Parts: sequence; C-alpha cells; structure tokens
Amino acid sequence: MKKEVETRKLFKGYYIFIRDFLKALFEDKLSYYSSSLSFYTLFSIIPLLVIVLSIFTNLPIFDDIYQRIEVMLFENLMPTHSKEILTYINGFVENSTKLGIVGMVYVLFASMMFFKNYDYIVNDIFDCEQRNFWSSLSVYWTLITMTPILMVLSFYLSTYIQGILDKNEFTAGIEFFNILPYFIVWGVFFLAYKTSANTHVSSLSAVISSFIASLAWYLAKIGFIFYVMHNKTYLSIYGGLSILLFFFLWIYISWAIFLHGLKFCYILDRDDEIKEIK
Repeated sequence: MKKEVETRKLFKGYYIFIRDFLKALFEDKLSYYSSSLSFYTLFSIIPLLVIVLSIFTNLPIFDDIYQRIEVMLFENLMPTHSKEILTYINGFVENSTKLGIVGMVYVLFASMMFFKNYDYIVNDIFDCEQRNFWSSLSVYWTLITMTPILMVLSFYLSTYIQGILDKNEFTAGIEFFNILPYFIVWGVFFLAYKTSANTHVSSLSAVISSFIASLAWYLAKIGFIFYVMHNKTYLSIYGGLSILLFFFLWIYISWAIFLHGLKFCYILDRDDEIKEIK
C-alpha cells in the first residue's frame, strides 16, 4: 500500500513537471523577451566585446592563445560567415577604442541598458524582486570578467588533457579541442543560471538545465549551419546583407534557447505544486 502511494506521488510529480514545462515551452512571454534581448544585444555587443577583448589584450599571459579564443568566440557568435562577421566586428572594436571619453561613456551606457533589461527578464522568470543598481553591477561585472578568465583556463586545461591523450596510443586520435566549445558554453550557461536571478538557485537545477540548454544550443547551431548552407533565397535577394540577417536570426535563436533553459531551471528549482504533494 505504501509503495503504491509512493508510486502515485512520483507519477503525479512527473505529470506536474511535464505539464509546467510544456506550458513554459510555448509561453509567448519568452518569445517577446528573446526579441527584446536580441534588440539590446545589437546595440551592446560591441561595447561588451570591447570589455571582454580588452581583458585578453591587456594581459600578456593571454597572448599565445588569444587568436584561438577569438576565432572560437566568433564561430559560436555566428556559426556561418564567421570570418566576415569577425572582420566587421574587429573593425567596430578598433574604431570604438579611439572614441576616448565619449566612447567609454557609450560603452558603459549600452552595457548598463542591456544588463538592466536582462536583469528584469531573469527576475521576472524567477518571480523575484530585481536587484538594486550596485548589486547588479557587482554580479554582472563579475560575470563579464570571469568569463574570459575561465575561457583561458579551459584552454590551458584542455591543452594539458590533450597532451595526456596524445601519449596513449588508444586515445591519440581524440581531439579534445573539438568538443571544448560545448563545455565552455555549458559552463557559461551554468554560471548565468546560477547567479543571474536575485534568489537562491540550487546547483543541481542549474547543472541539469544548463546542460540541456547548451546541448539544444549546440544542436541548433548544427541545424542553423545546414539551413544557411542550403538556403540561397536570402543571398539572391539581399546579397551581402544576408550575412547580417542571418546574424540577427542566430542571436534571436540563441536567446530563445537560453531563456527556455532558464525557465526550465526555474521549474526544476521552484515547482511548489510538486513540493506540496503528500
């Protein structure tokens, strides 16, 4: 009898979880939020890249792997036509560093507007209060500065692991650097899911949701590349402008996957109806 009750509770919990997840999956609000963040990203991506790339360029210890990180960053920022996007954005970044005080004011303003919007969306998804200005500044500045450092450490660790694999004849053919971008994306998603909301988020919920979201993002990247390579309509109509259109589309897809993963994290961590099952 007791076993039947436990089984019923288990199935009821799974049912509630799946119901809430499917409801969240088709929630219109997440689509609006993805569009909003995509819009702000277009204005803030250059300022944010100025900050991130300046961390690499101003620290000599990063010189030997800077080019590899830059290529990997832009290949994931835009899966197709990454060389063209790299050329465009590098030109924008070089120009933005020559703006002096006015440029720095713009960098700070655009970054603050982006993170203000991001903070509102994240805390609305988790149904909690927004952080105050100084709390938001400390959290997001930590994320901005820690992400490049973690990327560098992951490259050094991967080099060490690859050296171990190459020494063994059975693992010599494994290229660890081919799967490194996935682990970096997973790590970035985990940090964002764990720290973005102004509430406690369990590490287990953040690990599971970030793993699924990063896997979905990686599969979407493969599908996006296939779609772009076989779709000649945009190229024939818009010409070179199609690169920017695909870039905008990929930004939206990335934010949509990220926010659905964030909602999944919230459901894992906060489903009160499941906790009340007796």
